[in-house]
Amino acid sequence: VAYWQLDRQSGSGALSGDQAGNLGIDPLLVTAPALALLAGTVLTLRLLPPAAKLAERRAAKGRGLPAALAGWQFSRRPLRGAGPVLLLVLSVAMGMLAIGQSASWNRSQSDQADFGSGAAVRLVGGHGSGPATAGAYSSLAGVRQAAPAYRTDVEVSGGRTAEVLALDTAHADERMLMRSDLADGSPRQLFEAIAPERAPRPGLVLPGDSTRLKLDLRITTVSKPSGDSLYPDPDPPVVTVLLEDRYGLPYRALAGPVPVDGRPVPVSFPVSAAGGLAVTGIEVDGAAPSAYARQHRVSVSDVRVVAGSGAERPVPAPESMRWDAAMTLTEYGEDRPGKPPVRNGASGLPDFTYDTGVDNEDNWDPTSGTLRITATRPKAAAVKAVATDAYLKSTNAKLGDEIDVTLAGNTVRVTLAESVRRLPTTGAAGPSGAPDPVAGGGALLLDLKAVTEVLAHRPTATIEATEWWLSTAPGDAPKAAAALRALPDTDPAQVLVRAEAAQRLVDDPLGAGPQSALPAVAVVAAALAAVGFAVSASGSRRERSAELGVLRALGAPRRQLARMIAAEQGVLIALALLIGLGIGTVLTRAVVPLIVLTGQADRPVPPVLVELPAGQVAALLAGVAALPLVIVATMALRRGDPAVTLRHQGDH
Repeated sequence: VAYWQLDRQSGSGALSGDQAGNLGIDPLLVTAPALALLAGTVLTLRLLPPAAKLAERRAAKGRGLPAALAGWQFSRRPLRGAGPVLLLVLSVAMGMLAIGQSASWNRSQSDQADFGSGAAVRLVGGHGSGPATAGAYSSLAGVRQAAPAYRTDVEVSGGRTAEVLALDTAHADERMLMRSDLADGSPRQLFEAIAPERAPRPGLVLPGDSTRLKLDLRITTVSKPSGDSLYPDPDPPVVTVLLEDRYGLPYRALAGPVPVDGRPVPVSFPVSAAGGLAVTGIEVDGAAPSAYARQHRVSVSDVRVVAGSGAERPVPAPESMRWDAAMTLTEYGEDRPGKPPVRNGASGLPDFTYDTGVDNEDNWDPTSGTLRITATRPKAAAVKAVATDAYLKSTNAKLGDEIDVTLAGNTVRVTLAESVRRLPTTGAAGPSGAPDPVAGGGALLLDLKAVTEVLAHRPTATIEATEWWLSTAPGDAPKAAAALRALPDTDPAQVLVRAEAAQRLVDDPLGAGPQSALPAVAVVAAALAAVGFAVSASGSRRERSAELGVLRALGAPRRQLARMIAAEQGVLIALALLIGLGIGTVLTRAVVPLIVLTGQADRPVPPVLVELPAGQVAALLAGVAALPLVIVATMALRRGDPAVTLRHQGDH
């Protein structure tokens, strides 16, 4: 009943309150394991008589005298050894509970740190960056791989919220530190299920050691209607260079106003060598001229980069590179498509002629136009997601369904491809793994590269990384964390380190206290069991001295009598060890998941996995059985004079 009550507790934790409002320790945490252990050991008394009968039958079939005498003696008085057997059973069971509690608690702290961190080092609450700092985290000291991520919340039924995590799975080589039992397949299989197929990068890819991008922009008037000179020229259009890093994240670099005079305007801005940037297009924003539409030609030429050594080198564009262009006019606060631009020549760089549109003089809201030239892209693949069981339940969805998810103001159609029980770094308040009661709607995992490929086909869609997941080589996490915290735009509190989270959990006094007490209890129990077994064995030897004297006088060899004593006591020791091993295993696996708690007195996330290290269990069994075996050996080898024993027995 105590175990049933303990198992029914959900979320109440280790603390309970009285009528006065004072907090105290829940007595079930103490009474349930103790009662279960006591019930298991008392059950041993019921097992001794049938075990004794079975031993007698087995011994009677043999030819040896020692085994037959030991089996007969054990069957005749099965409860003679009940006391020492119970002590040994208690000792082994308590020792296994201590070992299982300690190993499972340590494993749980490590699992909680993995679940709350997701990577060796994680930067949360990040902000957008420019092309000069793209991919900068991947070049920090100690960092092996850097994976950007975007996290947001979406509403689901019942007023709950679900977390959506878009992670660059191709560079998250630590696989979110996901525990194997949280999913039916391996983390690698989950990542492969949602990762898009690899495709050639669009645009003009810059060399890997580029530190500055230079190019020339030219806008020329192709045709100008007669009478247009009567109207003033609008302000020069403003050009923005579009870039994309190796993660698929977009960037914008302002080139500034470019006069419509046909002369080249040099553009130069810094870029990050670690970002693996590519020029994916340009945008030309300008006001439409009054009364008459004009045709302008915009072209990019002489693209070059400055390497880290300071040398300048050209970036040739193959003639097979294709660019798409679209004109959008904005008037009366609404957007409408303009005339399709026309590509000029076969150059591999952007070169288009476009119609500026017309601004009506009577319009209080001037008309503006935006020419957007982008590198030709293949059709984006469908975005797939890994959903938690809680998300499927809260949305009443199933695998294979398609849902709409809002990311950075953009609606993305997502197919539910795989499911997991829990998703690391979601549904928790922090690295401790404490559940967030406001959430509860589950979580979704998307591939960030798949999302950016879909958004790249939309003119106004954009997304930025809000987190960076950094993997490190063993032992390099402190170095990477120190380098990250030393950055001028980084708050040290934003840097989450898996090793630091694990250390905080291990140092928590709520769990560290019992860990130091349980081994001491197990040692004391083993010592008491050894002393009790020695006292019981010595009393049994004195009680049976006359019986042994008669057997010796009848000619029973001393060696056979020693083997008989060893068999009798050895059966008791083996039986106690086996029963204690069984009770300890059952008790540990049943109780430990219910009594291992977090620092907030809640059930840990992910749930506890019970561990019973085979080496420690073997050492426990050997330690508990060592002294009783020595005592049995001493009794078996002890020499006695049967004449003295019988004469003394006859006096009584």
